[in-house]
Amino acid sequence: MKKLTKLQNNADVDMTPMLDIVFILLIFFIVTTSFVKPVAIELNRPLDSPQIDKPVKNALFKIDESNGVYFSGRLIDLEQVATNLAMFAAEYEISSVLITADENSTHNTLMNVMNNIKQYDDYPISLISK
Repeated sequence: MKKLTKLQNNADVDMTPMLDIVFILLIFFIVTTSFVKPVAIELNRPLDSPQIDKPVKNALFKIDESNGVYFSGRLIDLEQVATNLAMFAAEYEISSVLITADENSTHNTLMNVMNNIKQYDDYPISLISK
């Protein structure tokens, strides 16, 4: 009996020429592509918010002998100190806050008014004696 010998063909594909062609095409497309900056509309924006000239005034709080707090001649609650100060600051530029306290008023009321003012903004506070 004859032995059949099988011939094995090792067929390997060499990928090097194909990779060379791919890189050459890639270089060709990169070189021939024109890079264009996108055209945008120029927008002229203001640099800062507009400045509104407000008259400069001092905010005046008065504390009477029964610990009532007055602002602009109106009796207000201690919780409304910051609210009234905010409404005043919307109309006027506040240079300082003046507090006039009666000698019979309590220290606690004065400190509550001062703390409410400092919580709203860091205005300089001046105490005025009668």
